[in-house]
Amino acid sequence: MKIYKKFTLILIYFLISNTALALDFEGCSPNNAYVVFEEKNRNILLEKNANEIIYPASLVKLMTLYLTFEALEKKQISLSTNVKISARAEEISRVNKVNTLHLRQGQAITVREAILSVIVRSFNETAIVLAEIVGQDEWQFVAMMNRKAQELGMYRTSFSNASGLHEISQYTTALDLARLAVAIKKDFPDYYHLFSLKFYKFNRQKYKTHNHILEEYRGAEGLKTGFTNASGFNLIASANKSNNRVISVLIGCPSASSREDFTKILLNEAFKKIPHKIYPEISKKVRKTFSYGDNNLHTLHQENH
Repeated sequence: MKIYKKFTLILIYFLISNTALALDFEGCSPNNAYVVFEEKNRNILLEKNANEIIYPASLVKLMTLYLTFEALEKKQISLSTNVKISARAEEISRVNKVNTLHLRQGQAITVREAILSVIVRSFNETAIVLAEIVGQDEWQFVAMMNRKAQELGMYRTSFSNASGLHEISQYTTALDLARLAVAIKKDFPDYYHLFSLKFYKFNRQKYKTHNHILEEYRGAEGLKTGFTNASGFNLIASANKSNNRVISVLIGCPSASSREDFTKILLNEAFKKIPHKIYPEISKKVRKTFSYGDNNLHTLHQENH
């Protein structure tokens, strides 16, 4: 494989309760973080720095989408609901003047269009649109995000906005993001397929996904990319082969290409491990009172969730 020729793959074994396997990839920072797990039984297959605090960038939008899907399920909103662009949404649209729909205050967009634009292109102003239709305003929505994070066992996570724009007070871990990915697949199976979309159209313009794993990896299904200068290039990816689904969370690569190359390696290694061993589970949430200084993920007390 070209990936293996171009980059050096180093296998590092370290002792925890079940001898986990960590991979270092020359194309990514040695301080990166990841966790890779098998969806059916929620067994952790690979991990590194999975419980370390990181900045999530646009991976935050997965929680924005979770709460939007929840509002749809409760029939509080519908996919055809029209939402007007607020002054806040227009302001946020100017943060990245290239990657935007260029929507202005008073214009309208449907919930469906906003969801697709967040999934496919991670547009910031449409994340604000969803936050405002679900939570009335972004700040009430942020409170909802943090309450939901607690419900899902994301105890090392703090949300400060709906878009993922960098704030010091907005942080999480690879493991907490894995819990969120599990919850989206489990709680909203009717919407999960949307994460596999490679493009969508708005106002007769076609927008292609930033997630090139969808185009380059057999069986890929989604989920989300993210980048800020503080976080580096991040990627949550899922793939299904022979009725086995693997989900990876990768944080802190220096480029979009390196996060994609490393994700492919992580997925390949994870699929190799599925038939052979039993690994610690990710599907049980940690007790709220655990010590944040304990990095041995597999010795934490766990409760059914």
